[in-house]
Amino acid sequence: MNLLYDSSVTFPEGFTAGGGIAGIKANGQYDLGLVFSQKPAVAAAVFTRNRFKAAPIYVSKRNLAKSGSKARAIIVNSGCANALTGKAGLKSAEKTVAEVAKQLRIPRDQVLVASTGVIGRQLPVVAMHQTIPDVVAGLTSEPDNHFAQSIMTTDKFPKQVAVEVALSKKAKFRIGATAKGAGMIHPNMATMLCFVTTDAGINSKNLASALSYAVDRSFNSITVDGDTSTNDSVFVLANGASGAKIKTAGDYRTFRDALAAVLKELAMMIVRDGEGATRFVKVNVENAATFEEAVKVGRAVGVSPLVKTAIFGGDPNWGRVVSAVGNSDAKYDPAKVELKVQGISVYRKNEPQQFDLRILEDLFARKEIEMTIRLNSGKESAEVYTCDLSYDYVKINGEYTT
Repeated sequence: MNLLYDSSVTFPEGFTAGGGIAGIKANGQYDLGLVFSQKPAVAAAVFTRNRFKAAPIYVSKRNLAKSGSKARAIIVNSGCANALTGKAGLKSAEKTVAEVAKQLRIPRDQVLVASTGVIGRQLPVVAMHQTIPDVVAGLTSEPDNHFAQSIMTTDKFPKQVAVEVALSKKAKFRIGATAKGAGMIHPNMATMLCFVTTDAGINSKNLASALSYAVDRSFNSITVDGDTSTNDSVFVLANGASGAKIKTAGDYRTFRDALAAVLKELAMMIVRDGEGATRFVKVNVENAATFEEAVKVGRAVGVSPLVKTAIFGGDPNWGRVVSAVGNSDAKYDPAKVELKVQGISVYRKNEPQQFDLRILEDLFARKEIEMTIRLNSGKESAEVYTCDLSYDYVKINGEYTT
């Protein structure tokens, strides 16, 4: 499967996107984006598990329910999260949906909405509504459509990827996606947004199932700082424009795995762009009783401040990793656990192993580090992605609203 990094949400047939400047961001950069399906599309979404959900999430959930999981447009802004904004925030999200529906001449309940940025501030609705007509007029199928820029906050680079997959000799479908995220990243998603389009024909039940599977193996398997957000959302629109239909169990697996590959790549981009991050870490958990148990162990390691600071300092303090495994509530026998760093066994069956410390120091000094934790309790495995915790992370987040 060849991933395409110069394409995104407009790569599948029948989708356009665009961006505009509404003055929400103080730096005057793109801050209002729109994705549009020229044909009716099946829709699915996964939202944050944070109990304080932003206004756009309530509106999007309601519209998905009212439309019967159908949508044709997603409007998103950056610079203001529209979270913890009370009744006024809900009205702002609803008015924005109504304005987009009016400009596109589609039903209101087929418009989804998302926001990202500073929590607790109201949206500048008037400025946004003045900008929406220009964004609609500028919708294009070209890859350089300003949509990726419009959703960025502390991101250092846009995150987008696409893929084309064959179901048969005659039937092919495409998936394109764009995401944002750099800080407040933790399993069960984080301060991240992701927008996915596909021209495959698939029913709402299978689309939702595939999305859940893919998110569990991507955005729910990353951690930057242990904080989830109020706004996390992953949307997918499937308009069937390619003519390729997901009919059989084999077709479904092909689609599901392609979607998972796209989201996994975006998830790794988010970790690599972690606020202040200098190192990328892949944590493999093998031989677990279940996938869920494997993820628990990987998360415990990935979120540990002691592990993350050791990685930042290039300190081969592998004991912190084993200690973090012990902090998880996964089911395993500690006497069977083995830890490897870049293939070198450092701890196995309650015993530290013989290794050259200088080699381990060199491994911990790398920009990308891979650790493998074998629980020897079953046949399941999982991957979790994390990064280090640096001085710059504190600086960035200590000055976020000022």
